[in-house]
Amino acid sequence: MIKQGTSPDHVRGTKWLWVTVSVFVAVEWVVLFRPGLSSSFGFFRQAPEAVSCRQWSNPEAAFLNLRAWVIVSLAQAVVWGAVTYASISSLIDLWRTGEAAGRLLRGAIVALRTIAFGFGLLFFLTPAPNWDLGCFAVHINVRGSAVLAYVAVGSAAIVMWVLENRVRNLAVIGPEPNVPLNFLDLRRKLQTLLSMSSVVLAFGIVGLITRQAFIELSPKNFFSQPIILEGFEYTILLGLAYAPVHAAFNSVGAKIRDGLLPRPSKSSVAALQEWSRLSSKLGDLMHIKLYDWKSFGPGFPILAPFLLGLLSSLVKH
Repeated sequence: MIKQGTSPDHVRGTKWLWVTVSVFVAVEWVVLFRPGLSSSFGFFRQAPEAVSCRQWSNPEAAFLNLRAWVIVSLAQAVVWGAVTYASISSLIDLWRTGEAAGRLLRGAIVALRTIAFGFGLLFFLTPAPNWDLGCFAVHINVRGSAVLAYVAVGSAAIVMWVLENRVRNLAVIGPEPNVPLNFLDLRRKLQTLLSMSSVVLAFGIVGLITRQAFIELSPKNFFSQPIILEGFEYTILLGLAYAPVHAAFNSVGAKIRDGLLPRPSKSSVAALQEWSRLSSKLGDLMHIKLYDWKSFGPGFPILAPFLLGLLSSLVKH
């Protein structure tokens, strides 16, 4: 029975959210315990004292680190599922509210950008190293444990690119009230997607920190690069996905601002000062300004993975 005041759409949305999160957790579990999926629950719940592995000098500590890494990985899967669900929901909403004219062309542009970006990742990101897990290799799998993170970030990036197409098609002729309101709504959605992508990549760094703590106990450690480098790669990845969208919003926002506040016909100093003041306030409201160190804007979410990797390196040393 639906509680009074709760809409059916909200109930359905909550159910699909839990379904998506559950699917991501289940898939991550399968990826982690693929070598011994049938005995995964028993292996994960056993006492550290029962673990034996002659290839490892301290198998009890290795097992505890392994279990901590698994818990972090499953917690990451919850975040990935939630972000993917929110991205898909936003994409469906944009599809329903968008104009039918030119929809296929806009979809093709986003699809081509997604394919190009995916191929770029194959050459941009550092390949995962090949670890020798010794006796634990029959129970757990390290490679591929973060593939779903790219699904979540990719979903958010696709929606950001759809927002870019939507904002470029805004009618900016005349000071109609719906135009700036629609722009502000799209800007709010863009900031939400950027923040979600940043959270996913920041959680990825946490997973790398936990994974490295486990891998370093291995007698054959092939961890080929520091975490700060992977954090830098994540920051570059997020920046490349967000930069064209930010430029489009700034360009369209400036046109909307100039339409609402045309330049004064009088060339007096007072009129120019008043126009500049109002234009600056409207630009601040619409977030259409260049960012400096005082107002870094979206720079913080973009730099979050790199800063977290840097903090990890500093604490380690």
